[in-house]
Amino acid sequence: MDVSALRSFVAVCRSGSFREAARERHVSQPGVSRHVQRLETELGVVLLVRHRKRVVPTAAGSRLFAYAVDSIAAHDRIIGSLARDDAAVEGELRIAASTAPGEYLLPGLLSQFTEIYPQVRPRVVVTDSASATEQVGDGHSDLGFVGMRAGGPSLEWTIVAEDELVLAVPGRHPFAGRASVDVAELKGLPFIEREPGSGTWSGLRRALERAGVKEPGYTPVMVVNSTHATLAAVNNGFGFSIVSSLATYEHEFDQVYPARLTGLDTARSLYMIRRTSLDSSVAQAFGDWVLARLAKGRETIEQRFS
Repeated sequence: MDVSALRSFVAVCRSGSFREAARERHVSQPGVSRHVQRLETELGVVLLVRHRKRVVPTAAGSRLFAYAVDSIAAHDRIIGSLARDDAAVEGELRIAASTAPGEYLLPGLLSQFTEIYPQVRPRVVVTDSASATEQVGDGHSDLGFVGMRAGGPSLEWTIVAEDELVLAVPGRHPFAGRASVDVAELKGLPFIEREPGSGTWSGLRRALERAGVKEPGYTPVMVVNSTHATLAAVNNGFGFSIVSSLATYEHEFDQVYPARLTGLDTARSLYMIRRTSLDSSVAQAFGDWVLARLAKGRETIEQRFS
């Protein structure tokens, strides 16, 4: 079970309110709700119910609460011990990332890493995959996390997660709530495109080429340069788009519905990139830590479709 989710669950139990728990945790209220939903899905039980204007734990929730308090305390003790043992890992960590890993994968990794090494100061630049790769190659960033493989032989590429590109459907369209939409059904639909250099958009183009589909026949209505801007536009009814499956699970918009695209293979990998000669000890430590996580089992991106 994820420690962040347990912290949110404990905060709700103690305060009796998702809003108060969000304020205490310094996260959004939807973020706290998603943490609790994730635990309920993982455990297969209802953990919280509303009673007399207050959120209270169920019988199962009360049992989990006791476990969570002990687990968080044990986690904090070992993190403190590791931090003391590895106090030499400190300084600035420069990372360039494309929007999907930068907004939805990296925050969790950096949160865990800086718990172990509190003297590390991450500086993350979120851009498109092509620009992120260029920044690592020319030394402006130490590491990169991208959704498209490109670049010269001086870079090392490691798969850190598996992803899927999905259709983002506006809530007021008849397609909303469908589990899948065929690529042929995109013809004539208003579409929000991404900027040139986007790994998401390059992945869509490659999927279309593999399927022998020249053009899906949609109508471009807007071009944006981030996943969040894409989802905001879909949420406001401007049109459809293609986004990472990471975003469909983590976003806060209530009028965006994900659907798989049938007729296309939209699976892709997310990569960590670093130069073959890396002179930053902090970046070396973070890269090695990420690789150690992979050795225990490759990061799997959770898919949520109705």
